[in-house]
Amino acid sequence: MQHWEQVLDRQRYLCGDVLTEADLCFYTTLVRFDLVYYSHFKCNLARLQDFPNLWNYLLDLYQTPGFAETTNVEHIKVHYYWSQDAINPSRIVPMGPQVDLLTPHNRDRLGPRMLAPAPGVTRH
Repeated sequence: MQHWEQVLDRQRYLCGDVLTEADLCFYTTLVRFDLVYYSHFKCNLARLQDFPNLWNYLLDLYQTPGFAETTNVEHIKVHYYWSQDAINPSRIVPMGPQVDLLTPHNRDRLGPRMLAPAPGVTRH
């Protein structure tokens, strides 16, 4: 996480100034981190929120059209805590943490939001 914290201090996305598939893949892990991985999988040295660049990057992605609409935070929590009874035999789903993914982010300081062109499309 330290590596990506440093990278995201100087560029808006993982591969530079354009949102790519790498960002989409990383998003699926980041959006689950504080909600599930931190406590359920005992990845609890630090929360994602403790890394300012990673946290703001997640907020930026979530607030990009298409991300929030396809992210069901409650389903993520219930799925992990309920389905993995070897880790959570009581199947207790915690009420927290409360994560506000609509908090304003600071990623605009690194340039405008840019999406990679579709395959076969060139940018002018």
